[in-house]
Amino acid sequence: MRILLPLAILLPLGACAGLTGGDPALYQSLAESDVQLASRTMQSALERAPDRSTRSWANEQTGHRGSLTPTRTYVSDSGSFCREYREELVVGEQSGSFYHAACRDENARWLWL
Repeated sequence: MRILLPLAILLPLGACAGLTGGDPALYQSLAESDVQLASRTMQSALERAPDRSTRSWANEQTGHRGSLTPTRTYVSDSGSFCREYREELVVGEQSGSFYHAACRDENARWLWL
């Protein structure tokens, strides 16, 4: 598993772990301020949003935006709360949909599977 935080490594890791769907190069096009907004949205959505409820972010500085929709919540065999979710990114003229899974650790951080 990979830790979603610190922010500097949050989204670039999407190309490696628990990712299916769109072009992972979109993650590399995000500015640090995009990553910070996306990270806050991700942590909030996974911690508080019900399944099929979308949380969005938009960066006025870069024009990039995204959203995260938890799709399924479950308890792992080890007793951790886990969620599957869909992430949408719009970076310039490009967009993509990504499907991830994450589990909550004892410090209330979400870890990619």
